[in-house]
Amino acid sequence: MAPSLLMLAAAAGSSLGACSLSGPFFDDSYERSQMLSPEPVPPYRRLVAAAAKTLPTPIEAGGLAISEPRWIDRIGGPSWIVCLKSEPKGNGAVYYAFFIQKEKVVDTRTAIGTDRCVHQEFVAFDMAAAL
Repeated sequence: MAPSLLMLAAAAGSSLGACSLSGPFFDDSYERSQMLSPEPVPPYRRLVAAAAKTLPTPIEAGGLAISEPRWIDRIGGPSWIVCLKSEPKGNGAVYYAFFIQKEKVVDTRTAIGTDRCVHQEFVAFDMAAAL
């Protein structure tokens, strides 16, 4: 009886271990899950610059960089996500996620792991010029 219980526990442990290593950071399921957007790419630079000005904690204008928008499916509905990276005076980078639907920023937050902002390519961003 004990050997079969031990085998069952080993089988359960190995299958759970495989699950813990799956997800967007360990395989290509994230890239495969991307959909083509039914919406045109929004004027994201202008929208992000305007939304960043309304945040309760201002983002320092120096050392800003922005990513290209990506179409994602999220709880609040399908959206474009644009990442903004703030790295003032060479201090540690802070990432922000802006969610856009129908040419309107519908949500903004400090980026979390599932936003994948740290994995994006960024270009310099001048908020004043974007407005």
